[in-house]
Amino acid sequence: MTKYLFLLVLSITILMICLGGCEQKIISPKPQSDGINRLGDTSYVEISPPWGVPGSPSALLIGNDQLMYVADYENNQVHMMDAGGTILMSRNILHPMALAQNSKLDLYVCAEVINPKTLDTMGAIYRINLVRWDTVYIAGIKIDTLLHDTSYVYRDTSYFYNHNIADAHMRLIYSEPARPQRRFTGIGILPRNGFLVARTGTDNSSFVDPDTRVLRFKSNEEYETPVGDLVTRASGGTAITDIRDLTGLMIFPSSNDFILTQNSSQDAFGAIWMVYYETNDFIGWKPKYDPSISSQSGTDIVRPRRFLNATAAAYDKRRREIFILDSGLDSVVKFSITGQFKSESFGKANTAKNGLPALSHPSGIAYSNDCTLYIADTGNKLIRRFRLSTQLQCN
Repeated sequence: MTKYLFLLVLSITILMICLGGCEQKIISPKPQSDGINRLGDTSYVEISPPWGVPGSPSALLIGNDQLMYVADYENNQVHMMDAGGTILMSRNILHPMALAQNSKLDLYVCAEVINPKTLDTMGAIYRINLVRWDTVYIAGIKIDTLLHDTSYVYRDTSYFYNHNIADAHMRLIYSEPARPQRRFTGIGILPRNGFLVARTGTDNSSFVDPDTRVLRFKSNEEYETPVGDLVTRASGGTAITDIRDLTGLMIFPSSNDFILTQNSSQDAFGAIWMVYYETNDFIGWKPKYDPSISSQSGTDIVRPRRFLNATAAAYDKRRREIFILDSGLDSVVKFSITGQFKSESFGKANTAKNGLPALSHPSGIAYSNDCTLYIADTGNKLIRRFRLSTQLQCN
């Protein structure tokens, strides 16, 4: 009895002590070890090491096949890379500068070609059939002797390339030999595999067909029409829809909306966000944010002189945020879906760390499903990778 009485008194004593201030010990979580140098505040930090490429990366694409494609302007090649940064194989193309991939995994490349008659270089758009080159054709007519019906007999000699970019079928789908000074600096795929192309050049004196335009193509690659909602004035212009020196084009996933980037050194807006409308009264694009409208004049993405030389754009569909790459400022400027500046933006000073050089004239940007931001650091001939310091998991 004395033993049980002692245990009861001891239990009551411990309970009273805990009620008076007993605390549960907090166990610190184990440190993360994922290769990212973390900072205290929310910011983009670099994943080391960066990936080296043989020449100068001028454009990046995270394809629908989850491979990375790099336009190497200096070495006249398009590289196919895996998730570890290894170049799997390459394709020789003269001065590639923009990339896109449709739902059939066909790769489109804006580059150059030599005119066999004049030997001038001119802008060109190529299509590479990475998976299948369709060559189905009518081989004859079949007659049903009983019913006397006729039907076509098709022959399928399609080739399957299994992502062999070095040997896959490639063909020139568009060029303009009469205007060899024109270049195609951006391309994006529309929902039904049509596509838009940003074209630029030095001669914008023509009211009907200036060099600088956005062209629209059908899914069968037939040139359809220029996008008339964007204009090029010979005398210049400062409206949001005025275009002059186009550098890139990004179409939002599963959407007709797009962002157009351009050099803004001549008072043009560096990033133009166009939204597609289809109503009984109007079919076409209108700017999402227009500084001429008083309620939108304070929107950061269309603030005058916001950019110096915007060269490319990328989109984070999970967080609904936009990245604009500025080659003139060596910076990545981030915006919310409402066009407001985000403090996670970073530039030259933030990237010269841990023995790595500062960004130097970056010209390509891409955002992947694993929440990694890729930058083509053209001046340093590197592909740089960044993640948010607080983003431990990608969901």
